[in-house]
Amino acid sequence: MSELVASQSDDDPSGAGVAARVVLVVEDDRAVARMLRIAMRSAGFEVIEARTGADALARASGAKIDAVVLDLGLPDGGAGNVLTWLRAKNDRMPWLVISALDQHEAARQYGQFDGHFVAKPFDPWMLVRRLEDQLSR
Repeated sequence: MSELVASQSDDDPSGAGVAARVVLVVEDDRAVARMLRIAMRSAGFEVIEARTGADALARASGAKIDAVVLDLGLPDGGAGNVLTWLRAKNDRMPWLVISALDQHEAARQYGQFDGHFVAKPFDPWMLVRRLEDQLSR
């Protein structure tokens, strides 16, 4: 059974009259997903979570997604499919890959990341800043 979690349903969590930016977080580790959700919500993002690559693609097809954070070590091996989808949208959608793999090993397995790679463990606030930088371009 697939598990999808929407962590905010309000269009405007801040009450400021501006719709929140929506980030799809694809992470099977619940502790890491929770840490990302807390940091991103604190920065004003709406967070949609998926635990597998298949869940992420299903969720992305039915929602307006502004950015994606993708763990490479998904249990269904679906990170490659999500990367293919992301790279096709690269000019329009900011994304970051997070992984416990060394960047060189990750690049060997999945191709180059051109500034989209964040190694685990990471500071969630740094990741939020990197996403905000990508969104502001």
